[in-house]
Amino acid sequence: MVRIHWNKPPPGFAKLNTDASFKKYKYNCSRSSIAGVCRDENGIWMFGFSSRVESESSFEAELVAVREALKLAWDKGLTRVIVESDSKSVVDRINNIKLNRQPKNQLEEIILECKGYVISPSWSCSIQHTYREGNFAADALTKELVSESFELHVWDHPPESLSLILLADKIGMEVPRHGALDEKLIREQLARNHHW
Repeated sequence: MVRIHWNKPPPGFAKLNTDASFKKYKYNCSRSSIAGVCRDENGIWMFGFSSRVESESSFEAELVAVREALKLAWDKGLTRVIVESDSKSVVDRINNIKLNRQPKNQLEEIILECKGYVISPSWSCSIQHTYREGNFAADALTKELVSESFELHVWDHPPESLSLILLADKIGMEVPRHGALDEKLIREQLARNHHW
């Protein structure tokens, strides 16, 4: 059985996990939210973000989450960054697009913007895929919308609802592929790790 956990970034790097939630309703209505969680090499919270966004698809919502993560990391002056998304298609599109082209549509424009951040010589930045099980903190933060507005909310401190997930990630708690984090299981694992 494959077991997965959140991996800390290498020394000197920050890791930004991103996620998006997309729901399509009747009459072409949709509701999307994005989030990101930034932690250092020790798994310590640096910042997070969440927002409602307008999007036509889950791909677009996931892409916007990556773009916002890159923008925030850049604006905060981080110099060594790994961005992770559980959307393999978004990661592949950003990593494989050629910069010497005109964007055909809004999605390509966002992809090219992300690629521009990644290849900038001003910092060391990469975008990589992670499984959903290695991305629980960002997933949980998509549900922590501060309001119904589309304004980006930056979290200087993690919301209380993420505390167990963040601890589970910090100790490297593994979850079976297609599994879920169970609060009781997290508490048992934490009890076994007396250094907490």
